[in-house]
Amino acid sequence: MFFMGKLIILFCLLLIVFTCFFVAGYYVMFDEDFTTTYTRAVCNGNTCADYEFTCFNGEIVNSVLISGLVTFDMNWTDLREDKNRC
Repeated sequence: MFFMGKLIILFCLLLIVFTCFFVAGYYVMFDEDFTTTYTRAVCNGNTCADYEFTCFNGEIVNSVLISGLVTFDMNWTDLREDKNRC
């Protein structure tokens, strides 16, 4: 009987500790500055390809090619605004 009481108390304490751990982790996770993404044409002369850039804490951490190569007129410019950058 005495052992069973200690086991129940230990179980309750462990339950409280794990609950606190998960609640604290939830708040830490959602306070982080999560990633943002934007797309941009990357050109070499008048041959361009679209890339999706992924940012974390204001720095580019990944880039993925999302289109094939396209050749434009020499006067072509990417008109997408730069406001979505990192």
